[in-house]
Amino acid sequence: MFRATHTGFAKAALCVALFVCGTPLAANPVTNGVAQLEYGYMCKVATEEEMVAEDTISGTVSLVTDPPPFTYRGTTVPAEIGVEFGVRVMVLPQFEGPATVHVEHPPHGAAGITHESWQTYLSADDMGYASFSFEADYEVTPGTWTMSASSNGRIVYSVTFDVIAPMGSATDAMGCNEPDFVS
Repeated sequence: MFRATHTGFAKAALCVALFVCGTPLAANPVTNGVAQLEYGYMCKVATEEEMVAEDTISGTVSLVTDPPPFTYRGTTVPAEIGVEFGVRVMVLPQFEGPATVHVEHPPHGAAGITHESWQTYLSADDMGYASFSFEADYEVTPGTWTMSASSNGRIVYSVTFDVIAPMGSATDAMGCNEPDFVS
């Protein structure tokens, strides 16, 4: 499921949940309009509300406020339900404003969809967040996934993730499935 955050100014920023192993940052990400860029994975973040996104399989993206830092940074992503991977970005002032997030991935769903996108706002003052969370079996597809954003026909950033079959449970290793502590 695609996810999007609100910044402190209630601007919808980027968010699609992806899972990335603890590998070094990707070689050669495209960062034409970026002041700061981070990418990686974590446990799935709780959804706060939904926003219509007609060019996604589900028809919506999930909105979150202040997602936690990535548990691991890098571009290798174990494919497992409960993992969220993505990008945090702050853009250069000339790239601030409305933008489109694009995710290219292996075929999903009955129609074999390989591209999904939604509208967002890129900020030069706050880190935005775009991610993908593996929530349904049809989404958990190993292969090359690319997350990018464009504005006025210009690529702002593009990061390619290598989603792989996990060796063991990444969500167990991160503590995603642990019960809440009760005192």
